[in-house]
Order: sequence, then C-alpha cells, then structure tokens
Amino acid sequence: MRHWSLRGWLGGLAAAVAVPLVLLVVGLFYIETQHEESAARDTALQIARANGERLRALHADSLAMLDRVASRPAIQQPGEDCDPFFTIVEYIPQYVNVFFFGPDGNVRCEGATTASDRLVSNATRAWATRELRAGRLVSKRAVTMAVAGRWIVILPYQMPHAGMMVLVESPEALGTETLPPTSEVAVFDGETAVATRSRSLLWSNRERSDVPVHAMARQREGQFETSSRAGISWQYGFTRVDGLGWDVYVGIPTEDVTRHVWRFLWKGLPAGVAIGLFVAGLALFFARRIQKPIDALARATISDDARVSVDGPREIASLATTFNEMMERRARADVELRESERAMKALSEKLLAAEEEQRKRIAREIHDDLGQSLTALKMDVIGLLDSNTATPASAQVRERILRTLDATVTAVQRIAAELRPAILDDLGLAAAIESEARLFEERTGIECEVSIPGDDELRVEPACAVAMYRIIQEALTNVSRHSDATRVELRVRRRAAEILLEIRDDGRGVSEDEIRDPLSLGLVGMRERASILGGSVHVEGVAGRGTIVSVRIPA
Repeated sequence: MRHWSLRGWLGGLAAAVAVPLVLLVVGLFYIETQHEESAARDTALQIARANGERLRALHADSLAMLDRVASRPAIQQPGEDCDPFFTIVEYIPQYVNVFFFGPDGNVRCEGATTASDRLVSNATRAWATRELRAGRLVSKRAVTMAVAGRWIVILPYQMPHAGMMVLVESPEALGTETLPPTSEVAVFDGETAVATRSRSLLWSNRERSDVPVHAMARQREGQFETSSRAGISWQYGFTRVDGLGWDVYVGIPTEDVTRHVWRFLWKGLPAGVAIGLFVAGLALFFARRIQKPIDALARATISDDARVSVDGPREIASLATTFNEMMERRARADVELRESERAMKALSEKLLAAEEEQRKRIAREIHDDLGQSLTALKMDVIGLLDSNTATPASAQVRERILRTLDATVTAVQRIAAELRPAILDDLGLAAAIESEARLFEERTGIECEVSIPGDDELRVEPACAVAMYRIIQEALTNVSRHSDATRVELRVRRRAAEILLEIRDDGRGVSEDEIRDPLSLGLVGMRERASILGGSVHVEGVAGRGTIVSVRIPA
C-alpha cells in the first residue's frame, strides 16, 4: 500500500479546493456564453422583425399612395402637363423617383430627383422601359436590384386603360441605427438575389449562397447558430415580411457577443492563477511547518538523541512533549534494565562458576573418598571370602558380590567424570571433546565424527574451555534424546580471535517453536553460557534433514 506524504495530502486538499473552483469558473463561463449567444439570437430576431416591419410598412405605404394617386383625374386622363403628385419624391427620402409610362411604353411623367439620386433614377428608368416593353413587369409585385452600388426596390402599378406607374424606393433611407456593430441584415427577395447592409456598408447586392441559410428558413421566423464559409460563427434571427414574401435575416457575430465574457475570463485568469499559487504556497508552508517536527520525531526514534524540539502546531508540540517524556521514562527503564541484565549476568556467571566449582569438589570427593572406600571395601570382602571354606553356593555369591562392587566403582568413576572430567583439567579441551565423543558413541550407538585443531591452536582460557565443553555436552544430550539421528558431526576451529563450534546431526530437525520455547532449558543453558563469555549460539533446523548448532565464542 502506497502512503502519501503530508505535502501530498495538503496538495490534494489544495487541489480539492482549486479544481471545483476552476470547474465552477468554467461552468459559469459556459453558462454565460450560452446566455449571451441566446440573447444575441433574441436581439437578431427582434431586429429582423423591426426591419421586416419597416419594409412591410414601406411597401404598404407605397401601395396606398399609388392607390390614391391612381384615383386622381389627372392620372386617369393624363394631359400634356404632369400631375403635381410627381413632385412628392422630393420630400420623401425613401423614394428615389416615380415614373408614369403610357400605353406605348414611353415615360410621360416623372418626378424631380436630387443629384445623388439622378444616376440611380436614370438607370432604373432605362431598365423599367425595357422590362415594360417586354411585358415582364407585374403590377404590385416588388422587384429588387442593385443599381450604382445601391439596393433599390421597384414597385410597378398598373393603371386601368392609362399605362403603368413605377415607384423606385430606397430602403437604405431607413437607416442602420438599429444594427449592433459588425452585424448585418440580409433580405431575400425569393429569387437568387440577396441584399445586405451593415453599419460599415450600406445596401449591396450579393448572391444568396454567400449568406448562411439554415433549414429553419422554411419556417416563418426563427433563430439558429451557424458558421459562414470563412468559419466565423454567427447568431441569426429571421422573419418573413408579410405581403412581399421576402425573408429578413439579421446576423450577429458570436465573437462580438462573447467578447466581454472572454475578456472577463482573461482578466480573471491571472487572479485565479495567483490564488492557486497562493493556496499551493500556503499548503507548502504549512506542510513544512508540520512535517519538520514530525520528521524530527521520526529521526529521534532511531537516534541516540531521543529529545526533539517542541515547536510547530499545538498538537505536534503536545505530541513532541509527550514523546520526550516517554523517551525519558524509556531511558530510565533502559538504564535499569541494563543494570538488571548486568546483575543477572553477573549472578548467572557466579552461579555457573559456583556450579562448576561444586561439581569439581563433588567429583573429587566422590573419586577420592568414595572411590578409595569402595576399593578398600572390595579388598576386605575378597579377604573375608577367601578366609571361608569355598562351596559351590558361596562361589556364586562371591562372583555376584565382586561384580556389584566393580559396577559400583565404575558408576562412581562415571559420575565423577560427568560432574567434572579430570581429563579437561589434565589434558585440555581437545582431549576432553574427543573423550566425550567416544563416550557418546558408546552410550547411544550414534556415530560421532570429530574434527578439532591441535592443542596449541585450541588453547583457551579455562572458563572458555568449560563453557565449550558444557555446550557440547548439552548438544549431544539433546541429539540422543530428541533428534532420532544416526550420525553427528562435531567441528571446532579457530578463526582470528574466535572459536567456532558446529554440531550437525541428520535427525528429524528441531522446529522453530522448539527453538523459541522458553522451557527448552538445554538451549537456554547453552545461550547463557555463551553470552557470559560474549559469544552467541544459533540453532537452525530443517525438517527431515537435521539440526545445526553454531557457536561463536571469543577466544
């Protein structure tokens, strides 16, 4: 399991604060953008309705005016002079001119145009003459066209038995005051032509394919978002002009309506970054303030200097104070424990020394006093038996008594040797080990292979020799009692300032539970004897393959 550092947790906390904040800003930005785009489409639709209403009103006013004019006697029965009506175009700016064509297709009357309208008026008159003579002008059906860079509307009006009037209108006179910057109005006349205008460009003629048209255009009015050929996103509103069959589209660039949102985002971004950096720096500062005393506590647990400085947050300082008090109590307990261990070791050493001395004294007394007494007793018994007359029955008693005395003497010698082998004091450790191995083979029938250096190399202090002999004796006793072994290897060698002892058998193998069992007094005794001399005992067992006892004792 991977554990996070304190800095990681505080960094995660900072991220947990910053990420929702960023998501909130992004969400608000998205919502505000959608709101602005929707508002732009609503504005475009309102402008389209307003422009459509102006065009419809212009067309209705023009038709009403032509209806009134058509009822004038001077128009119905024209004479040589023109009706004063034709001068009206001088006073209505959205009218360029008005023509009255006779039945022969020639202009009989027309209004007086301004200098700015004269070029448009002349071009329109020539076009209307051609169309009229060709029979392509339809009464009350408005026709759009571009003349001299201007968009105009031509409205024919058939006079009963008198000819046709043609009114030339200029919708651009309605102005562009209702248009937002960079937006445009497109008017479809139902054919292939389209007229557009914007704040920077008055009415101009364009192909229908140049203006994005949505499938919703089949409806009477609506809203949509689309992209032009140049890849610019637009918000559109459109409506149909009643009575004309024209469609009015108003487009507003998406960039214009969302510019202030982006501007707000870019202005707020540095502040957001600054806040994020401030939070990250604050988290780093707090992490250092908290982690420093914690690291000191961690180092103190593995250092000899157990005291730590009491600083940092209140909880950490309280923990440091408690830790210092605990370490002081632990130090006092360690001192007491070491003193107790030293006392126990000294006591154990004295007990073992006293035990060896007691063994030595008892062995000597048994060998000297009891052995001599038994020898004298045997001689007295033999003399006593020899002084009596021998009979077959007494001969058997004699043999039994002598065998018992011999066995008792042998037992006394064996007990004395086990208590304290004289060979250890007389001939040294190597001879004592070989003698113990031979006695082990004789008692148990287990083959014992011994490998030891010479006496000069194995010369050690008496205390070390006694400890090694007792460890070997205990190990061989454990082999005979518990291992079910058939062979034992006993090797002793000297390396530098250490005596290395290894006892290996081919028995069942001691288990870990037996090695750790505090009631395994034999192993406890071996460890205690080695520890007194500054050495160590390591026991390892392999199930079915045997046990290895390794001993290291300073020479």
